[in-house]
Amino acid sequence: MAVDKIETIITVINIIDQIINHVSKTMVIRMRNFIVIIGAIFALFSCNTKQYYSDSFSFDETEWNKDSIVTFSVDVADTVQLYDAVFSVTNTDDYQYANLYLFTDIVMPNQQIIRDTIEFMLSTPDGQWLGTGFSGYTNEFQLRSNIRFPIVGTYLFSFEQAMRCKNAECSISGIKSVSLTLNKK
Repeated sequence: MAVDKIETIITVINIIDQIINHVSKTMVIRMRNFIVIIGAIFALFSCNTKQYYSDSFSFDETEWNKDSIVTFSVDVADTVQLYDAVFSVTNTDDYQYANLYLFTDIVMPNQQIIRDTIEFMLSTPDGQWLGTGFSGYTNEFQLRSNIRFPIVGTYLFSFEQAMRCKNAECSISGIKSVSLTLNKK
């Protein structure tokens, strides 16, 4: 009788040992897979090898005055590489317009200037804001495609709001920030 109890205890211990080994192996495999997935996600989002330049400017109290020209300085060393220029703007519900007009200048190292006037749509015709975000609506716009910088040096990208003035200061409310990104093609 005692021998039967010992054999039963040994059998139960062996079964428990097999269960623990199986659970341990399963946990190790799951943990390894989890680490690989997290690593892949981190690698995917942490480095954008196509992004050459990115900077942003935030406005005090979401107020963009006509005299406040936002300028981004980009150092270019490669005259062969093609780039896409992406302009982003973040607005709040306080913005009073459906669109945003900007005067844009690109000043080359030899002081040659490329000027343009651009309109960005920030809402649908029925007034629904476009864009994404939690504390505002961020929209990205393709500013220019396939840019090839002809001269090595510093390029200045400047943006001036060009909305019709409704106040003496000629300022618009509800623009939180703007940014410029250059992506390699």
